[in-house]
Amino acid sequence: MKPDQIILVCAQGWFQLAQGRCRELQPWTDVKGSALVVVEFAQSQIGVQACKGKAEYAAAIIEKSVRAEGAVDGPLQVFVHRQIRHTDSSSVLYTAIPLELWQQFQTWSKQQPDHCLIVPLAGLFLGQAADEQLQVLHLGSQLHAFSAAGGKMHYAGATAIGSEPADLHAPLRTVVTQLKASGWTGAPKGACWGGVLSDDLDVERGLLGRLAEAGLNDVRLMPHESFLNGDATCATVLPHLLDAMDSKAIQAPWLGRMAWLSESYVMPLAALIAVMTLGLGAFALFSNHLMAQEQTTLQALQGETEQLRQRVSQVGQASASALGPEAATFVRQLGFAAVHDPIQMLATVRQAARPGVRVQRVQLVRTDSQARPRFRVDGVVDGPANRELRRFLAELLAQGWQAESVSPNDGSPGAFAYLLKPAAPGKSI
Repeated sequence: MKPDQIILVCAQGWFQLAQGRCRELQPWTDVKGSALVVVEFAQSQIGVQACKGKAEYAAAIIEKSVRAEGAVDGPLQVFVHRQIRHTDSSSVLYTAIPLELWQQFQTWSKQQPDHCLIVPLAGLFLGQAADEQLQVLHLGSQLHAFSAAGGKMHYAGATAIGSEPADLHAPLRTVVTQLKASGWTGAPKGACWGGVLSDDLDVERGLLGRLAEAGLNDVRLMPHESFLNGDATCATVLPHLLDAMDSKAIQAPWLGRMAWLSESYVMPLAALIAVMTLGLGAFALFSNHLMAQEQTTLQALQGETEQLRQRVSQVGQASASALGPEAATFVRQLGFAAVHDPIQMLATVRQAARPGVRVQRVQLVRTDSQARPRFRVDGVVDGPANRELRRFLAELLAQGWQAESVSPNDGSPGAFAYLLKPAAPGKSI
């Protein structure tokens, strides 16, 4: 789906690109129509980092690393733009920004009457189709360079001191030096240059020549689109980059991205739905008959399950003297798991967690040979620790579970662990 407008947010200000015109906006002003908002975040860090372990933990690993470096103050929001997975690690292109700034953008975008989705500038680097190229984006006094080849990614950025084209010559050399220092060995498919908001494409072509002087071959300008800016014109590579971007570049919940993309297929989907409706009507008659049979079977199974729970509970309460030690232990554990269903326990913990609490594991454990088995919950608090934990524990208590704090296995900030036991003896989940 093409947006009605592109909003660019950068150090130079807020700019609206729509209907062939470019005009400056007041920050946080409301916009009419759908919009993709490309943001060069202030006080941010863009980079490539190798992360050991599971790829799903990359954002947490990067957050911890950036926090340790002190490059961004306070709580962070980490965007993973691209991830190349290896056997036991992954390489990640990311942007880290202050969490408070991200929450401000989220609040503003949700207040807009139409789709208004945020795209970090680094998310616009072209994907796998542009591998083995060097991609350079120029915005004001800032240069961003990215290259991927052979399962590795490289990023470099530099800022000019002045605003004249000549002031960018030194940052260009710095960018190339940084890339080579990170192990970059060149771009077999050449280099491409994009001006995010340029008053003169001849200036961009002149900077291209500086890349050629640095030893880069086949340097070319990406497709740009011109916009009227008062009595003058400006050019931008943003329409080209947004047309080619991966949907993951949009920093919005999955449902929001799907809602955006689905509008491109409204008419084809409507035709498909019309064709499927007839088939679904016939299928509904058949499925209703099957549903009635399944409900009858389910009721019978529920009755058998309840009888089994009662029998297991009686066995667990009986004297263990008639059984061997191993058999008695197994019976006691089975009795607890049957009365307190682990599957239902997972659902209870998931419901209590909600956004702000990430549950890492739920286990049925025994603290020593004499103690009864108990559920153990390990997790990490993303938001304010005291408030989120109080809410989490209150939800568990409302479901009939008391929590006892124990030492977490994870040493990261916000990690916690609790042993859970029924609030009332013999209470079933």
